[in-house]
Amino acid sequence: MKKWILKRQEIIKLLPERKDDSNKGTYGKLLIIAGRHECAGAAILSTLAAMRCGLGMVKVISDKGNFQPLMSIVPEALFSSDTSADSIQESLSWADAALIGPGIGMDEKAEELLLALLKSRGIPLAVDADGLNLISQDHTLMLLLKEKARTDPVILTPHLMEMSRLCGKTISWLKEHREEAATEYSRQYGAVIALKDAITVTAAPDGELIINTTGNNGMSTAGSGDVLSGVIASFLAQGCKALEAAGLGVYIHGAAGDMAAARYGVRGMKALDIAESLATVLMQCDRIKDKEKEA
Repeated sequence: MKKWILKRQEIIKLLPERKDDSNKGTYGKLLIIAGRHECAGAAILSTLAAMRCGLGMVKVISDKGNFQPLMSIVPEALFSSDTSADSIQESLSWADAALIGPGIGMDEKAEELLLALLKSRGIPLAVDADGLNLISQDHTLMLLLKEKARTDPVILTPHLMEMSRLCGKTISWLKEHREEAATEYSRQYGAVIALKDAITVTAAPDGELIINTTGNNGMSTAGSGDVLSGVIASFLAQGCKALEAAGLGVYIHGAAGDMAAARYGVRGMKALDIAESLATVLMQCDRIKDKEKEA
């Protein structure tokens, strides 16, 4: 097993390249399925985070009632409330990667949407939150997840409770065996797993493991996971390999959390502060990168 700790210099090397001769299509198109009517914030936070990480275009499929709240914060996003099979397939054909799960709920419609993405081929997929909970309670969805991972990059982003539901282990066992659990079940599912905790570990099916070093307890707040899923999916859509997108996303997300804590304190910060700090973190990385090129 190759285990490594990401540091700022490795992060800079992993960041997707920017080109002078480019357009919005150059930097990836991401499809996000998020946010039932009561969870507009999940769609907003994941979408905003994705756009703050260099993504070219994003399309959000969400409840129609979420249109105005989402557009008021991320007017750059495309939006659709059409969840018909034809519309979903059209959106998948447009996208370079997809994210499903934040705030989608656990009803039949959410399961249908997840089913469509798990059956899709040729598009990398990130699954978070309710998407993971749906898989954990349906053996057929679990089998489809494994089949999807055989052909396309797949990233799962569970916190300890979601991981407990997926693998049947207790939270206390998972806390004591984070690295072992992430590695074992990454291999079992064939997917990259970012197992979220105070120290997040990211594992690949080949046994490679990344230990994160950024973040703070102020990130234990509603919506923080939605921000992370948007960050990871953004890098996935920009062409990063699954392990790199997940490891990079976890590090940048934690660094943004550290920046938010420095400004608001760990008690006063919230998920939106993390999302809005992403641009500054990446700007600092780019400045270091530019200085190294000049040296």
